[in-house]
Amino acid sequence: MTTDILPQSDTHPESNPEDSMERPGRRRLVAIAVVALLLLGVSTGAAFAWWPGQKADVRAGTTLVTAEGMAARYGIDVNLIGVTAAGGLIEFRYQVVDPDKADRMIHDTTLLPIVVVEDTGATMVISRPHHASELELGGTYFFLFANSHNAIHAGSLVTLVLGDSRLEHIEARG
Repeated sequence: MTTDILPQSDTHPESNPEDSMERPGRRRLVAIAVVALLLLGVSTGAAFAWWPGQKADVRAGTTLVTAEGMAARYGIDVNLIGVTAAGGLIEFRYQVVDPDKADRMIHDTTLLPIVVVEDTGATMVISRPHHASELELGGTYFFLFANSHNAIHAGSLVTLVLGDSRLEHIEARG
């Protein structure tokens, strides 16, 4: 058996002069673009909004209201944020004090309730309302949220966000 030794070639990718000239230029261009995008994102405060684990806080930009303020704005009196179904669901129960205002909450997807755990920032949202009937003055209604990762327990302090308003320090009941 004989072994032939092949001559070295000058066409190896690392030794091609054209590639070595082109690559640093591309790398430099990509690096400049990445730095520019990061600087632009940092200056607007949005650089990490897309980063996994870094979600925007839905409470930011909302107005803190009292229970009376929530009733005046959205026509509801918050009765309960409770842990139910062996901890798997969160119930948001409310009573209607102004059917016209409360009806907006049911039909406008930008006004769907959001529950935020105050100490962790865990956020519970629903994708659509589940009330099809007309809301009546004095009627009691509810929304159910999945208790993702068992984030809310009896005694947890939560914030309810509706549209541009938030009601803080609601103690979840079990």
